[in-house]
Amino acid sequence: MSPEELDGLKQQYAGQRVTVDARRPELARWANLPARVVTINYSGRALVQFEGSDLGWHDIDPEYLKLEPLP
Repeated sequence: MSPEELDGLKQQYAGQRVTVDARRPELARWANLPARVVTINYSGRALVQFEGSDLGWHDIDPEYLKLEPLP
């Protein structure tokens, strides 16, 4: 992935609220949980932190994220 593509993904997703595509089996556990994109890593995947007790950052392909309006 080129640096320009990474910058575009960062501008689009970094700091945004998202939800995941729960139809993906590996993401179903986070269905309907709001989350925040912390950043985009160098492989072009979003580091996502879900609200609640899970304080870890999860590496998720932006293709499976849906942007939500900020509260």
